[in-house]
Amino acid sequence: MSDATTHPRILELPREETGLATSKPAVRRVQQLLPAFLEDGVAEAGADGLVVRLDGSVETAVAAALAVDAVGADRVTGLVMPAQLNDEAPARDAEAVASILDVDYRRLALQPLLTAFQRVVGTAGSPADDLVAVGNAGERFRMACAYYVANTTNRLVVGTVTRTERLLGSVTKYGENGVDLSLFGDLYRTEIRALARDMDLPEVILDGTRRRTGNAEPTDAEKLGVGQTTLDSLLHFSIDEQEPDVAVAERVDVDEAVVRRARRWCARTRHKRHQPPKPSMAH
Repeated sequence: MSDATTHPRILELPREETGLATSKPAVRRVQQLLPAFLEDGVAEAGADGLVVRLDGSVETAVAAALAVDAVGADRVTGLVMPAQLNDEAPARDAEAVASILDVDYRRLALQPLLTAFQRVVGTAGSPADDLVAVGNAGERFRMACAYYVANTTNRLVVGTVTRTERLLGSVTKYGENGVDLSLFGDLYRTEIRALARDMDLPEVILDGTRRRTGNAEPTDAEKLGVGQTTLDSLLHFSIDEQEPDVAVAERVDVDEAVVRRARRWCARTRHKRHQPPKPSMAH
């Protein structure tokens, strides 16, 4: 899927002036489309169920609820994988979501694994205290754990990366986006939150005060100095609709420089959305 391509059925959703599918009719239609997408994926693969990472975020809670709608709670496995001390509170929220949905879950503490990994890498002469490298390693370990559980139970791994994160590249390469089914790949973060509100998720999840596991950094919107809905609208009009920067800036009421910065951000992280280049692709 190219940067500007979205599933036809998502494109057909009714949209607000923001360009986003957040109205009640749109949300209800998404609630039909996404479970059907998961159900079809399981059937086509001859799989026995789904594996969903749970980290206390709105996205993973919604994904787990939709997975239950698609195949039933008994065919969904949740994985709670804290790696640092500040992951503990979100991990408890994740376990609460699993309990509410009656989903079987496993808690995998990754800190011992990361510590052993850093020790081995450190002996090879590489720095073992690079926070970015360690954070990326943690995300890749989570992906590996999810696939190990999926492989041993004949299940598919459900991805929870939104279109916002996908376009801006706010993921670890071969980490969160290493999945079988990219459930939210066509939907912006604002649209997922509208879906969550309609699904009556626990208030501790909906209030958004706790960040995704392991992520203490500012959000993408905060880095650009805009609100989340503004960012998602900007991306929709700029990337999906391919409108000129000046028109997008006027539509969403931001400085044109913000639009240019977001577009450059998307271009710079394009490598995270595509297969690695090969010689035949060279000019």
